[in-house]
Amino acid sequence: MRQIFKRLTAQAGPGCVFSVEKQQAFVLEGATGYADIEQRSPLTADSVFNLASVSKQFTAFAIHLLAREGKLSLDDSIRRYVPELPSYADPVTLRHLLHHSGGLPSYEDAAQAQGIADTQPLTQAQALALLAAQKQAEFAPGTEFSYSNSGYFMLSLVVERVSGKSIRRFSQHAIFTPLQMTHTRIVDQYPLDFAVVRGYTRALWGPVKLYESPWEVTGDGQVHSSVRDLMKWGANLHSGKVGGPDLLAVMSRSGPRVARHHEDYAMGLSPRLYKGTRLLEHSGGWAGYATQFMYFPDAQTTVAVLCNEENIDASEYATKIADALALEKWTHPL
Repeated sequence: MRQIFKRLTAQAGPGCVFSVEKQQAFVLEGATGYADIEQRSPLTADSVFNLASVSKQFTAFAIHLLAREGKLSLDDSIRRYVPELPSYADPVTLRHLLHHSGGLPSYEDAAQAQGIADTQPLTQAQALALLAAQKQAEFAPGTEFSYSNSGYFMLSLVVERVSGKSIRRFSQHAIFTPLQMTHTRIVDQYPLDFAVVRGYTRALWGPVKLYESPWEVTGDGQVHSSVRDLMKWGANLHSGKVGGPDLLAVMSRSGPRVARHHEDYAMGLSPRLYKGTRLLEHSGGWAGYATQFMYFPDAQTTVAVLCNEENIDASEYATKIADALALEKWTHPL
């Protein structure tokens, strides 16, 4: 591990935290770099990062919980819950949005068109208004795969409107507290009232610079967590302690095949084979943060790498860890 992270350690700047656990038994964890360069405070296994798009699996899981309770159907139209969207969204279902085949326009592109940078404030209400003002879909739902942050933003609104709670409060009560994920919460309003590592960017030449976003849009991102808490989440994918005994099957089931650009994408996770063994994974990148989550069902092993510089390839580091530990061979119980 020291060799894998040697370059980052030598830079003495932002860095990464990593953890590996098998069947809820400690395997390996470590950290290199600073949580705050100015304060020279080191990163630790309890450091809290913005997970960026690694957050999507928690949004999908919240939808799953509500579906299990019979409070919604994945085949419901998104306009049943978000009537602010124009009529072109009538045939778009929650299932389409979960699997990125809904065709909704991009609220980020709409914000950019209005001159709103990611370093400027953007509330959920503003993002919804931008999306509601778009005149047409990008494609007919169910015909194409196109990774969509708008879709997961809409799913977070579904959670809020069905449960009667903000997705922050719903997730805390239904997911994070039962799993004792004590360093995890969703941010839906700034300024923050808890400690989070600072986010940075690095130009091709020159020093690193602080780079953080005050956007308050949830669903596609905004879960803040630590690697130790992600180990607890990985264990839950196997045990189904929260979510039921069929949870792993549900979370790893890809959406229906589409005609254009099909990708196997399940419930906020991408299922694939890694050296012949099953893997569920998702990466994230957003305004100063780079993240990677990997769960190996056959090995019942979780790997997480969280970094506080957007230029760091967290996915590459996670893969190097999996390669070094030969995780494809970890198919036997401890």
